[in-house]
Amino acid sequence: MAVAASRRPNVANLAKSASTGWDLLAAITARDMRVRYQGTLLSYVWWIARPLALGAVLYFALGQVLKVRLGVDAPHYSIFLLSALFPWFWFSAGILQSAGSFTANAGLLKKVQFPKPILPLSAIFYNTVQFLLTLPVLIVFVLLAGIDPSLTWLVGIPMLLALQLLLMIGLGTLLATLDVFFKDLGPLLEIVMLLMFYMSPIIYPLDSVPDSFRPILLANPVAPLLEGWRELFLDGTLSVFSLWPSIVLTAVTLALGLGAFRTGEKHFADVL
Repeated sequence: MAVAASRRPNVANLAKSASTGWDLLAAITARDMRVRYQGTLLSYVWWIARPLALGAVLYFALGQVLKVRLGVDAPHYSIFLLSALFPWFWFSAGILQSAGSFTANAGLLKKVQFPKPILPLSAIFYNTVQFLLTLPVLIVFVLLAGIDPSLTWLVGIPMLLALQLLLMIGLGTLLATLDVFFKDLGPLLEIVMLLMFYMSPIIYPLDSVPDSFRPILLANPVAPLLEGWRELFLDGTLSVFSLWPSIVLTAVTLALGLGAFRTGEKHFADVL
């Protein structure tokens, strides 16, 4: 892996050869994918193993040991967990990697002229490609559980993909900009992501949350999305109305991310 990493073209070289920002984004994402899978047969397996392993632990602890009753049929409880865990791992990995992208490339930002948002975007797109590669595995588990495929998947999967991707772009750009000025953001973000995991409907359905606490969960922009993924795969339905908190918060984070970057970019050279 070290040899492969040493041979990969750096962002500076890619920036010189790319004619547009989109070309550079595609080149960086393709480079990272090649590095990820070059010289190893198990990278794809490890990516899938994380949500599967956590799902197995939660299924055993909650469903078998504690006998938690969540209103989910026992044969479908594993899909109940996995249908939220797969998109959660996509979200958390993309946000954590994009948040430190400006700081990690401080020297590059000072020396090479290229569209700076490419850095957080490349981290997000890399994890998006990883999610797309693992999505068929989740669908196989859904089918093995005896759940029939639905035509709603043809509309629901692209809709949820697009909405979650836009949310991650807004949050990733915002956090990457803030990380330049607040050096403790990285450790804080890890704690926040841990809290968000338990404040998201992953191990429990959203309708099981008491009404007095539900607005707190809906303030978590990824919560309605995870519920949407689960509803899509378990029931073959998707309510656009139930996604409105995520739609609103996605628009807000995109505006905040773009605004923060435009304001902070002029000070990057002085701070980094």
